[in-house]
Amino acid sequence: MKTKTLAPIRMLGGVAGFGSWIGGICLLMSSALIAVDLLMRKFLGWSMGGSDEIAGYVLAVVSAWAFPITLLRRSHIRVDVIYTHVPRGVRVALDLFAMSCLGLFVGVLTFHAWQVLADSISFNAVSNTPLQIPQWIPQSMWFAGWVFFLFTIVVLLACALYLLIRRRSREIGSLIGINSVEEEINEEVFIEEATFVETRPLGTQEI
Repeated sequence: MKTKTLAPIRMLGGVAGFGSWIGGICLLMSSALIAVDLLMRKFLGWSMGGSDEIAGYVLAVVSAWAFPITLLRRSHIRVDVIYTHVPRGVRVALDLFAMSCLGLFVGVLTFHAWQVLADSISFNAVSNTPLQIPQWIPQSMWFAGWVFFLFTIVVLLACALYLLIRRRSREIGSLIGINSVEEEINEEVFIEEATFVETRPLGTQEI
């Protein structure tokens, strides 16, 4: 059984993928809102107001929800100068250590994010702008992103330990390790082939 068939990984991938699509749509909408506001200022001398504030909320929320999908795709930057030259057992230990450190760091951030949200709820805080947006609304979505990121790390660690116990250490690298050069090349080739198939005119055949 490959790591991609593990039920927890499929579940996390589905939720993270859905969150990334929603986040992308929200970013496009906020960009369009800013563009409309700028055009109205230039040609009509009037502004809707609050577009920059809304864009700030969207950026914060989308960033928090983008971390899980980035982690699942192993796209975070890691220094691999020594990593690629050590035995598999050492790489597995480094992967587990790195994931544990990331979990500790994100756990601290999530704890402080909760404190920020709790303060906003207890004080009924609103933004110091004409919109007067209750801060608990964007902060709740922002906090939920951090919670899901932390949950993703915990599940990945649990799956990695499960594979280690089952003596399937080779699969740990494809779960929480660094992408090899071959994997990056294959991914780029796959993207290029998919783009070629989508852009090829209908009815044409390969020679």
